[in-house]
Amino acid sequence: MKKIIAVLAVLVPSVTMAQTTIIDATSLTIKLANLGNQLIGLLIAVAVIFIIWHAVMFILKASDPENRKAHREGVLWGIVGLVIILSIWGIVALIRNTFNTGSNTADTRNFPTVPPIQLN
Repeated sequence: MKKIIAVLAVLVPSVTMAQTTIIDATSLTIKLANLGNQLIGLLIAVAVIFIIWHAVMFILKASDPENRKAHREGVLWGIVGLVIILSIWGIVALIRNTFNTGSNTADTRNFPTVPPIQLN
């Protein structure tokens, strides 16, 4: 039951995105970009959980040298994977900003500002 709830929690954003209709290439690319962003977020979460799991197991199995080595390598490879995921995400953002191909869904909220000081 817990596995079903976990799978549904991961798939709910994809299901809600399925309600949008694809009418042209722009809507298709926006949908694919949103799906890619969700996938990147999921991969980052998996990498962080992987690192935490191996770090905890490294501490708990500190008395056994074989387990210590295996979990130390697990932490190392988790960090390497996380760096690769974040690097790819950064490179894609750099290319998108360089060629000005950002989506039209930019954050347009008004952020609070401090009014300028007028000296008399």
